[in-house]
Amino acid sequence: MTVLEFYKDREKGLLDPAVFTKAKKVADELVQEGKLKSSQFRNYFAELRALENRFQKERKADEATAFARLLPELELLKAKLAYNTRSQGPLKEAKRFVEFMNEALEAGQRSPQDFEAMMKYVEAVLAYFYASGK
Repeated sequence: MTVLEFYKDREKGLLDPAVFTKAKKVADELVQEGKLKSSQFRNYFAELRALENRFQKERKADEATAFARLLPELELLKAKLAYNTRSQGPLKEAKRFVEFMNEALEAGQRSPQDFEAMMKYVEAVLAYFYASGK
């Protein structure tokens, strides 16, 4: 698995526009695979957005502590993904979605800035997925 990189210039906080090109490609692959319902994607995104909101609130007091609290929640989300791929699970055939989410979650755990970039990336994939009519 390749390492997902969000920044063109990490020091300056400049996102690489290629991330959004990749988001379009991933969304197209999800549509092509045809095993993911928009509601399933929405559910994971809603959970991520709730984590993001809590992180944004808590980081005002102490970013390091807020991020340390966020990391186990991201790991738990990976565990939920794994659980939902079991033989009777709703994502058992949505292999590309699970791969995409795991890659994104892994990258988002590197730093608070990577988490913010990951949220933009996941949101872009979701937008492109919806634009396809799924």
